[in-house]
Amino acid sequence: MSTGGFGCQVDAGQLAEILSLSLAGRMVLCDLFGAQGGVLEHNVSVKVVKRHKRASLARLATMSELIRRHVPELGDGAQWFCLMSLLTAGALSSYVPPPPSLLAAYADEPALGALHLELRDALRVAFTATLVGVLPRA
Repeated sequence: MSTGGFGCQVDAGQLAEILSLSLAGRMVLCDLFGAQGGVLEHNVSVKVVKRHKRASLARLATMSELIRRHVPELGDGAQWFCLMSLLTAGALSSYVPPPPSLLAAYADEPALGALHLELRDALRVAFTATLVGVLPRA
């Protein structure tokens, strides 16, 4: 990925690292992203949903523009990257920290924890894969 706004060189790995560090430190926010579609939006009035969706779309547009400024080659894929990043953060946060029974199972049989990652690491891997997936193809 090339130089974006402010003359800042940003590649997929750097962007994934910055976002994963930021979101992993905001567990409540990630939990809210995770609860939004499955719980929160099912328990509010149409008026509240419309207000929330308008605000969410505005924030997504702001995030997308910021990402596009630093990684211009994403083009229209920036919005999909931003959306998938927030959804992924919500989904992955439900696995961290693992419950005591899962930690005990990993301690008893380490092979079971082969794919267990800390939230920051899991987000970084997922964000990198998503970035590569939304890049326009020649």
